[in-house]
Amino acid sequence: MAFLSSAERKTLALVCDTLIPSIDHPTPDEGVRRLFATSATDAQVEAMVELAIERAVEPETAFQLRLFLRTLEVSGLNGVLSGVWKPLSKMTLDERTRVLQSWATSRYEMGRKAYLGIKRLTMFLFYGGVPAGKPNPAWGGIRYPAPSQMSDDKPRPIQPLVIRSDTTLTCDVLVIGSGAGGGVVAGELAMAGHDVIVVEKGGYYHDTDFHAREAETTETMFERYGALTTTDTALVILAGSVLGGGTTVNWMTSLRPPEHVLREWAREYGFAAAASPELQASLDAISARININTDESHPNPNNAALERGCRALGYSVTTIPRNAKGCEACDTCNFGCSFGAKQSTLKTYLQDAHDHGARIVVQATAERVTHQNGQVTGAELTVISADGQPHRVTVKAQRVVAAGGAIQTPALLLRSGLTNPHVGANLRLHPTSVTAAHYPDEIVPWRGAPQTRASFQFADLDGKGYGIWLETAPAHPGLFALAFVWKDGAEHKRIMADMRHQGNLIVLVRDTHGGRIRLNKRGQPQVEYRVSGYDQRHLMRGLLAAMRVQHASGATEITSPHSHYLQWHTGDDFEAFLGRVEAAGLPNSGYGVFSAHQMGTARIGGTPALGAVKPNGESWEVRGLGA
Repeated sequence: MAFLSSAERKTLALVCDTLIPSIDHPTPDEGVRRLFATSATDAQVEAMVELAIERAVEPETAFQLRLFLRTLEVSGLNGVLSGVWKPLSKMTLDERTRVLQSWATSRYEMGRKAYLGIKRLTMFLFYGGVPAGKPNPAWGGIRYPAPSQMSDDKPRPIQPLVIRSDTTLTCDVLVIGSGAGGGVVAGELAMAGHDVIVVEKGGYYHDTDFHAREAETTETMFERYGALTTTDTALVILAGSVLGGGTTVNWMTSLRPPEHVLREWAREYGFAAAASPELQASLDAISARININTDESHPNPNNAALERGCRALGYSVTTIPRNAKGCEACDTCNFGCSFGAKQSTLKTYLQDAHDHGARIVVQATAERVTHQNGQVTGAELTVISADGQPHRVTVKAQRVVAAGGAIQTPALLLRSGLTNPHVGANLRLHPTSVTAAHYPDEIVPWRGAPQTRASFQFADLDGKGYGIWLETAPAHPGLFALAFVWKDGAEHKRIMADMRHQGNLIVLVRDTHGGRIRLNKRGQPQVEYRVSGYDQRHLMRGLLAAMRVQHASGATEITSPHSHYLQWHTGDDFEAFLGRVEAAGLPNSGYGVFSAHQMGTARIGGTPALGAVKPNGESWEVRGLGA
């Protein structure tokens, strides 16, 4: 059965073509002319959006999106909200634009949510996808290079265990997850002589597999096909789901936990080792193994603009340490490192584990951890074999380490019957928003090392260690189009055609108030989180600071993340512009907000009342189970 009805599908196509219309553009540049002339329908985006909603969106949210599409055909409601008293199917492009603008800035949060969800998917799939294997029609106008396939002549140094049928495996230690936590544990235990099995929900990709096709990589290497959001859809979450976890697709920023945070963990949660020399020694060892250094932190134009603006304003700025070794300007760091320079767990601790006899199973979902009489006994997995068939795999283990990240780990523990109130609680996301800026010289925001400079000038806004910091982000067409605010089809395409001159600053908040991971009806994690009023005030301080930095670094046009489309141009009153930004506030689903950091949902505590696991990492409820 089709996911959308015929009428809903037609309305979705109209919405997509309003966001990305076909426009005649009088320019001699053939690429730009083609970009403007190509509509969403020309690229069959509406079919891809429908599939994405069906596959990746929670059923409740999908229902709301379908209701939104039906609502757009109600003349009276359109008239009340936008002054256009027609169903969407009877409107001109200008009238449809007015309707979408009214929903983008509506006082009704459900309407803003629905608009934002469809807008994000449409923009990302149009600009980030490769339709039917053909060149993306937008890339010529952006002057974005088509990804080139690396030569497939390198041996694959990790050979995952092949599963062809239902089976039972035994080991000393089962590690569930292969990222920054699981990969390190697996490597250390295997090198110490333990029989280790590592299971990973995602697939295994080697250097030559990293093809840099944005939409395809996002679909195959990120949680929920890259479309994971909070339950209210306001906040987009980027979380790796691939062998190596987030370390395979991250931007290599390698920062130690600040001393004041470690002291807070020791003081407030009974985790005394957080402030110990032993922890620092462990951090030293990890830093050495993954080659954290600043020698390869060369600033690209985007990072140089951040540094230039900060120095002009007297703000602090620092060089970011990165886990790089022989980094080359491949421009596709967040799609996996095709040169093998990123010292992820894939290249370091997982390789160590494999070389010392650990078995690695990919495409393996841990359904539940098994335990009896308070003692862990193993886990039950579903493994997808190379032919696409699911197989049930039982693992018998003396120890189990749940290291699936802050979203999947609590979901696994909850499915396994754990009841400690901190399992799934205390979610922190470092909510992040972005300001865009046009510069006279080219920035080329996808080029070079993505993050090499940061400012911690405002990291302590309340005297308690909570505040914001400023960084830059790599921007490829799909992600940039998704994040950039939409005013109308022509203006958005103008910005995209000018993307090589567009820089950005991201504002990250150390959040004081958390959310929670719960299970939906299918036993899968859902993320309940809202940026608190306290943290919103910090975020607004950060946005204003970011725009000051961009102004001081020579930007000629600055755009806030608000759906109201607040923009400053050279010659405008800059302070008045900042006043408008501050007055707009940060209404839920009324601005762009993201997270690439997920933390806290199985935290350490000195007692069961303070945390889900003991200071040694073992569960308070099940012996032999670590998280």
